[in-house]
Amino acid sequence: MTTPEFPLAAVRAMPKAELHVHLEGTVDPATVLALCERHGEPPPAADEAAVADWYRFDGFPMFLERYFTVLGLLRDQEDFALVADRYLQSAHDQGVVHVEFHISATGHIVENKKVWAPVHDAIVDGCSRAAERTGISWGLIPDISPHLPAAACAEAMDQVFAHSLDHVVAIGMGGPADTWRTDDFASIFDCARSHGVPAVSHAGEHGGPDEVRWALEHFNAERIQHGIGAMSDPEVVAMLVERGIPCDVCPGSNLALNAVASAEAHPLPAMLDAGITVTIGTDDPPMFQTTLLDDYHRAWDWCNLDLAGIKRLAQNSIHASYASAANKERWSAAVG
Repeated sequence: MTTPEFPLAAVRAMPKAELHVHLEGTVDPATVLALCERHGEPPPAADEAAVADWYRFDGFPMFLERYFTVLGLLRDQEDFALVADRYLQSAHDQGVVHVEFHISATGHIVENKKVWAPVHDAIVDGCSRAAERTGISWGLIPDISPHLPAAACAEAMDQVFAHSLDHVVAIGMGGPADTWRTDDFASIFDCARSHGVPAVSHAGEHGGPDEVRWALEHFNAERIQHGIGAMSDPEVVAMLVERGIPCDVCPGSNLALNAVASAEAHPLPAMLDAGITVTIGTDDPPMFQTTLLDDYHRAWDWCNLDLAGIKRLAQNSIHASYASAANKERWSAAVG
């Protein structure tokens, strides 16, 4: 049976939110070269095409090496503003009405010795520029990096909580889960909740269902980034369904980082069949040679969706977001 042609124009026109995208992972090849020139750094490759090739990874460790190289190029306030502005414009051009940026807060503060307030204010400035032009809505999710000690992360996040939280819609956890059980990250999420900030968490990307269970039970995560590893445990699947916990799945990322062996092996169809609330994201789009429309296209093909199925994914993204209730109602009505 031939899969019907992907309705690109209709999907582009459809209001949708992107809830799983890392600000630092949106730096496209042209911006990499511009940042290198600005800071007098040798570029990782000679031109945009070569940087795109540099962005092709052989596994997660190589990805992290590239990711932290880019993170180190974000130095001045204008760097952060430029990256935020450019991605929101790109998202708007794909019909996105709301973006929630994950930001490597502890990476910038602990590893790159930055102060949070100027970083935050620069990102807000860049997002505000894009919003003024396009009307796009946005929020920020400062992330904890668990390859760092929990005490260092807690000290860094104190800077986040001490600064303006007007645009901080949640805090997140991103990175390896090896230390979750042996170090005290849960207390950081407890502190966030005391400031009225909810939790989301990466889990079940390369790891299994125990990561998802831990994020739900110990971090009280309201959304899971990825979550594909949950499918091997019916109890964890039931937790996601019964609690209405959305999973922000990134099909192109999962392929690029070998989280799944192939498109055919991806559990996205099973997740939808199980009744899990799925949203579609890009994770780090230029690094994975993808766009949000590309990833909706993957969902269309892999899950044999029709337009109603695509609308369900768009509706999920809107309702799972931390956007205002008024915006959610308006966008949802426009999806139909």
